Amino acid sequence: MDKLFNSHWFVKIISFFIALMLFAMVNMDDLTSQPGILPSLSDRTSTLEEVEVSVLYDEENFAIVDQTEHVQVKLSGSQSAIAFFQLMRPTYEVFVDVTERQEGVHTLSIQHRGFPGDLSVSIVPQFARVELQEKQTVSIPVDVELVNTDGVKEGYSVGTPMVSPVNVTVTAAREVAAEVADAKAYVDVTDADKMLEEAVPVKLYDSSGNELHLDVEPGIVDVRVPVTSPNKSVPIKVSREGELEEGLSIESVNVEPKEAVIYGPFDVIESINVLEGLTIDLDEITESETFTMELPVPAGVQTIDPEVVEVTVNVAEEESRQWSDVSIEMIGASDETDVRFNEGEDDTLSIIAHGAETNLDQFSVDDIQVYIDVSGLSEGEHSVPIQINGPQNIRFSVSKTNVEVIVSDQSESE
Repeated sequence: MDKLFNSHWFVKIISFFIALMLFAMVNMDDLTSQPGILPSLSDRTSTLEEVEVSVLYDEENFAIVDQTEHVQVKLSGSQSAIAFFQLMRPTYEVFVDVTERQEGVHTLSIQHRGFPGDLSVSIVPQFARVELQEKQTVSIPVDVELVNTDGVKEGYSVGTPMVSPVNVTVTAAREVAAEVADAKAYVDVTDADKMLEEAVPVKLYDSSGNELHLDVEPGIVDVRVPVTSPNKSVPIKVSREGELEEGLSIESVNVEPKEAVIYGPFDVIESINVLEGLTIDLDEITESETFTMELPVPAGVQTIDPEVVEVTVNVAEEESRQWSDVSIEMIGASDETDVRFNEGEDDTLSIIAHGAETNLDQFSVDDIQVYIDVSGLSEGEHSVPIQINGPQNIRFSVSKTNVEVIVSDQSESE
């Protein structure tokens, strides 16, 4: 078979028969008009159903809100002309022209073009109805609708979505444009565990929630949806090492910001109550100074915000204030033991507070606790160290560092 199609003789023969058929069709009317050759043939008709009616109009300023959409076209002519039309199917058009018309309802005669000249054309119906309405452009804000917000990964939360552009425009017939109430972009957040960035189609709705199929510009918007892991705000602690040079005192140590937000698995961040790891070396400080310090990320924490903080150390000249006869408190004694100061041991001491003038002015002896911890002591005599709890940035000197106490069984003392 392939050899037959590839034979130049076969191609020539087929071409000859096609040419002969076309010649016969074109000249059939002449042949039938000559007496004695072929019997006379009457004209034939052909009907085209559901032919689309095109409308020529000012598309920039008007929109079609109603029109006659289809008509029936009847073709009459010789048998050869009808056959030729059916075989060749030339490009034709059935139309009405309202380019010079304004807004309103117009009834016009239907025109046609592209049909062969040897065919007569009749159109049913002969007139078409076209309603034009002036176009209007409206701007609509895009509302991002999050779908399946309960389906994000456990512990994660969805933030406020951001869309670009914020508004879209709709150009349509005035009454149609007025129906547009909402423009929405839908984003599915199922199993989301990080920032979502998607290009999303815009859908239009009327006030009843029915979707409107209109052209919108742009038809696709960019949406970013923040998805954050479990988080927690914790205070930032600044530790100190070394000592200031003699005659200087820390007036204050300020951290900005004072708290950081840590992000990570819930079981990790739940146990973190303070962010540690920042240390200032007092040996290196001789005057007030501000440091930019990077916050350490605790083990298991994914991210931290902010990543850096500013630590300001304010330094001033050191001054002193002294108090005498400050009582020593005894804590930690059990109900089964009797603890008392040794005979001749004074239960008071003198204390000197050293610090910057502004801190000392705000300080009183009531702001400190001077105590000894006697918990866990066995029966007998003990030398117990004196401890002081007081405001930060104030150091204390005491007239003695230990006191002598006697521990005995409560029942024996009675």
